[in-house]
Amino acid sequence: MRLAALRPLLALSLAVGAPSLAAAQSRPPAMPSRDVVVAYQVENAGPTVDTVAWLVAEGRIRTDGKGFSNRVTHLIDTRGGGVVAYVDATRSYQDLGRMAEVMTQDIVLARPASRLVREGADTVAGHQCTVWRIDGEGGSSPDEARRACITADGVPLRLVEGTGADASTLYVATRVTYGAQDPARFRVPDGYQPLSAGTPARRR
Repeated sequence: MRLAALRPLLALSLAVGAPSLAAAQSRPPAMPSRDVVVAYQVENAGPTVDTVAWLVAEGRIRTDGKGFSNRVTHLIDTRGGGVVAYVDATRSYQDLGRMAEVMTQDIVLARPASRLVREGADTVAGHQCTVWRIDGEGGSSPDEARRACITADGVPLRLVEGTGADASTLYVATRVTYGAQDPARFRVPDGYQPLSAGTPARRR
């Protein structure tokens, strides 16, 4: 599921690391080591995710983007596995269940089953990052290869799929802002109602 086309599976209508540290890494962290918000440039077609925030102390991720008709926020608990989506326009939310692994497959890139090979270095949005080729479990053909530029402290800045003329940039960071995140931003706002009346969704 691409970040550039990260579909909320709903009925809802919804850093900088020193070069020496990056060079010493055998693989990047799975998630950032400090709170950060990243704005991304993605394909200009919904649904998309264009902003991702990390609350490191709680292992939570917040994504914001364009749904089919409204802006949609996903609240992802990487430790418990749960995902909740809400829409400000309708003041409603829905519990999607244990979807964290699927919903983060384009932003949590250094997974245990994946093989990562360092291929170089670059600078994206003013931040240095290491380019890693990512082979999924069982390996990948050249046409399926993914290359991610990730900072030494685990922030994904760019993800490219494929090679040569067939390569597709799924996302590239345009702004990286480090700073403590308010835990309230990673919860459903007060007063929002579950999508299905009579079947309350569990809030996280």
